Amino acid sequence: MVNIESTSNAIWWIKKPNKAAKKGKGKGGMMAGWRKKSLGSSFCLDMTDLLRNISLQGYNKLLAADLTWGERLIWLLLHTTTFITLLVVLSLTWEQFVAQYFVTNLKDPLYPVENVPFPAVSICSNNRISMQAATKYARELELNDPSPRTLSYYLEHLRYLRDFYSSVDRSVDSESFVSFQSFLDLFGTWNNETFFDTRRIMKLLSPKCQDFILKCSLSNVDIPCFSQDAFENSLTMYGPCCTFNVGNKLKKRSFKNRMASSAMGLTVVLNASKADYFAPILNTNGYIVIVHNADNYASVSSSNALEMFPGQYEESFLQIYARVVDTDSSLNSFSPFNRRCYFDHEATVPSNEQLMKSIYTFPNCITRCRIRSIIALCRCLPFQMPLELVETLDGVVYCTLSHIPCINQYLFKWRNVLTERHIIPGLEREIEEALYCPQCLPSCNDVQYSVSLSALPIDNYLATLKSESTNETGIETETDINKDISVLRVFFGEPHAQYYIRLLNNAWFEVFSTIGNIMSIFVGFSMVAIFEIVFFLSKYIYMGCNRMVEQNLIDRRVKQLEDQKLYICP
Repeated sequence: MVNIESTSNAIWWIKKPNKAAKKGKGKGGMMAGWRKKSLGSSFCLDMTDLLRNISLQGYNKLLAADLTWGERLIWLLLHTTTFITLLVVLSLTWEQFVAQYFVTNLKDPLYPVENVPFPAVSICSNNRISMQAATKYARELELNDPSPRTLSYYLEHLRYLRDFYSSVDRSVDSESFVSFQSFLDLFGTWNNETFFDTRRIMKLLSPKCQDFILKCSLSNVDIPCFSQDAFENSLTMYGPCCTFNVGNKLKKRSFKNRMASSAMGLTVVLNASKADYFAPILNTNGYIVIVHNADNYASVSSSNALEMFPGQYEESFLQIYARVVDTDSSLNSFSPFNRRCYFDHEATVPSNEQLMKSIYTFPNCITRCRIRSIIALCRCLPFQMPLELVETLDGVVYCTLSHIPCINQYLFKWRNVLTERHIIPGLEREIEEALYCPQCLPSCNDVQYSVSLSALPIDNYLATLKSESTNETGIETETDINKDISVLRVFFGEPHAQYYIRLLNNAWFEVFSTIGNIMSIFVGFSMVAIFEIVFFLSKYIYMGCNRMVEQNLIDRRVKQLEDQKLYICP
């Protein structure tokens, strides 16, 4: 028969505590009697048993009979120092857990690229005003103007309009802009127009997509260049441009049409002639290509839009690399400003965008904030800004030449956007002057693109066309496309994308394991020790409550006896 009392150190295994108490009373009756009567004495004696038998390491040394008082004092100092250090480390660790850090981890490095939306591709001519269209409009102004002026006068002043895109000619003063705008207000408006319609005129003067997009193919199949499935006219930061995939119809594709090679992507043949050049805005030869999300307004300053400049007489290869960023649904319980992103159902979308079934995006929020600032400071709306992002159109007019000085004054502000402010020594003024949009946060579910551009001489493409024509007819013939062209190929550079997910850094099991490891290092912590301490505390909480209840019952009985006492009077 195993003697459990002698083999176990756990305090709850002590058999028959009343019998043990009687043995103690036989040895020292007075002490055991006092232990029965005094809860404090009982607590001290049981605390002694707890320290001698607890599972935590080293606490039995405090009451070891074979140690001197000096050695016990050393152990007491050691345990006190260890306990204080433990509290400090736990407080520092707890502060990190309370901070609720979020991390973005790579979930799938080989995410199929056919599940990634193909971006919109906006192609803009560097020549923002067509010579042919400008000449035609100048003749209209010449006919409407009662003063005799030459055609070159109107053409020269029409070049002022390219300052809507960028301040190209710094030598022109604001008075010249105001004077010519006054002329346009009188003789450049239609009969049904109250104000000069800048958007109508700039669309009229911009190069037409049909003039510089000659041929299109998708997945190695020729397609009509101008349709809802191909290129459409749209507004960008450079005004009217030709945009592919406006309606985001290539959001999901099959494995066959994943567009992961130059032959299976988008191929566009562009007219590289400079015969129609009138007002170029950049010091470059070629076109401006903007790669952006199909749901976003194409603006580089609004984030998530990439700008490239393919050269003339070249076959350019624009490779796209995608990164998908998702957010775990468990973060839905946190505030958007804590997790630093919006889910689709959280962002506040204006009513006019709700009617168009627009979704929230960070670039569109920045553009909306910029539009609000422009209207407040200059009392006008730039013609290239989308109307669906304007909160209210009441009393809003398009910016004209007379507004250009105001726009140039605040250009630094609108090109530099902050969503949160941090004081950086030396940049206080820049932070103060930048556009502040604290309500704009990134989308929790987003696709980010990066691009790489390479080029070959156009001779290789022309040779390919010539060989194809020879193979079809058996006779070497000239192709319909002349040598004055450029070719743009847009495709995914890899057959897969990187899939990231945003998670909570400190899950409950991580908190539990970290705190458990720290406590086990310092005090040999274990679940058994927790049970021992909880058992000990629960025991004396129960005994204390029971003692209070018994005392209340005794007091009530005493009071009843006092009320029932009989007094015999002589």
